[in-house]
Amino acid sequence: MKSALRKHRLAGIGVALCLALTACGGSGGGAGEVDGVTTYKLGAAMALSGGQGALGNDFVQYMQYGVEAANQQYAADGIRIELVAEDTQATAEIGVAALNKLASVENAPMVVTAWSAVVKAMAPMAEDLGVAVVNTGANSPELEAASGALANFFPLASLDVEALGTYMAEKEGKRRAAIIYIDNATGQGAKDIYRKAFEAAGGQVVAVESVAPDAVDASSQVAKIAAANPDTVHVHTLSNEGPVVLRALRDQGLAAQVTTYAGVAEDAAARQASGQAADGIIYTSVASVGSSDPDVAAIVERFKQDKGREAPGLSYGIYMHDSVFLYAEAIKRLRASGREVTGENIIQVFREGTPLPVRLQGEATFTDTLTIRKPIDLKRIVSSARPVVEDEKFVTLQP
Repeated sequence: MKSALRKHRLAGIGVALCLALTACGGSGGGAGEVDGVTTYKLGAAMALSGGQGALGNDFVQYMQYGVEAANQQYAADGIRIELVAEDTQATAEIGVAALNKLASVENAPMVVTAWSAVVKAMAPMAEDLGVAVVNTGANSPELEAASGALANFFPLASLDVEALGTYMAEKEGKRRAAIIYIDNATGQGAKDIYRKAFEAAGGQVVAVESVAPDAVDASSQVAKIAAANPDTVHVHTLSNEGPVVLRALRDQGLAAQVTTYAGVAEDAAARQASGQAADGIIYTSVASVGSSDPDVAAIVERFKQDKGREAPGLSYGIYMHDSVFLYAEAIKRLRASGREVTGENIIQVFREGTPLPVRLQGEATFTDTLTIRKPIDLKRIVSSARPVVEDEKFVTLQP
């Protein structure tokens, strides 16, 4: 019964998206031509329920805004995007089922997704299904070259976490680091990247502890961290576990500088749950623009008006929004060269290595391993009670 209810709910989401964004068309990447405009389906495999469901639904909202803007911009090119969403619950098993449906039933040539465990599970299937999978929110370094059909639009930990580890040792003068990570694809690779970078820059990692997904207590791990007397602690979990770790660090009186990444620091629910334990944290942001950009500011304000709350996960939202333009531009180039809009051909466009214009970040250029390398910002949470847009950006690091 629960499965049937979930399918019914997701079907409702798909219908709502079709009604809101475009008329539902036929099968294939080009879902039908009306008045010289061809509709192309774009799959969104996101957590729409479960522990990460609130964030996943917000990601889809950012994509909806992107669809509306892209459909205006590319109307003269005869291109219209239709967004079709499926639930992954941020788990590998359900994520694979979502990809299969979007590729085989909805016939979407490209599927946008997030969460490292989900992307990692999808990667080997993508080539068999003939679909381009675009990662817009997972940062496990294992995802680089994980599949010939996987493009990592969102920068991996091998970019921002490596830069952070180096910075903390070289510029902040930290010598003794500890790491607390989530024991899954999100945390495992990032932990290794941070350790290698920090030690290569002259520091020493004195303690490493893991927490299980959805952990509700981290006091024993933090006690072991405290016993090692670090002067900096890097936290690499998902947004559910982040507040648990941060509160434990505060409760046990650690004075070390805490660092993390946007997945924890920019999540509105995580900030609220962490309270003052999040204040002063340094984190990485991989978006090229922020709320000072008028287009980003307009999206932030619109989200606030639509949802009645601050826009969460802004860095991720920017990539979600821009992923629609990535798709539309690939379609435009394929049509101009007389090629069919398929997953394989979309990946070929990405492999060409030429800049692809995207609305908020200007452009995106993939490396030969289908990843993105770009400058990253370090930000500081001045107060968790303030919105993300008020966090302090204090340095930009080059890759």
